[in-house]
Amino acid sequence: MNLNAVRVYCILMLLNLARGCMWMHPRDKGSQSKFKMVSYDSIQLLEQMGDEVTQRKSNVHILNRLYEHAENLQVEERIIFIHEVINNIKDLYIKGKYDTVTWDPKKLQMFQLNLHRQASELKECIKTLKSRASHSNWYKKIKIHFKKMLQESTNYSAEDWEKARAEVLTHLRRLDILASKEK
Repeated sequence: MNLNAVRVYCILMLLNLARGCMWMHPRDKGSQSKFKMVSYDSIQLLEQMGDEVTQRKSNVHILNRLYEHAENLQVEERIIFIHEVINNIKDLYIKGKYDTVTWDPKKLQMFQLNLHRQASELKECIKTLKSRASHSNWYKKIKIHFKKMLQESTNYSAEDWEKARAEVLTHLRRLDILASKEK
């Protein structure tokens, strides 16, 4: 490989690195990042697509410990954490069966599209990050937490889906706060 090709490759890698996480950062001072805008929209859709959200108390302690730990991660690890949670929520809402719920189908579809967009954009962001996150304790806990939710979702009653919706809403609100610390 000649020297010019190496330079071009390095410039392209730097541009990709700079672009990769622009999703998480505001374009202008005083504005919100695209992540925050889509996150806000997702929270609104989830709140409005069904009845009043009930609170699920059983996993609050586990979630609090996970998010307290995430607040102390390096910026790159926090982005990976956010991606992992969003991706698992996306899987839950894509693979879940909604036979028992009376949610607004348009709002559910918009919510699913938002999750897909966030997961895709964050995936682009983390492509440039070197991480050992898959070996982390928090990574394994997130995987187990959502795997259990996904397995249970096939037999969810309407009430169970409402509890899951409340738990996901808690996740999204916590991720929104965590993303604010990405600066």
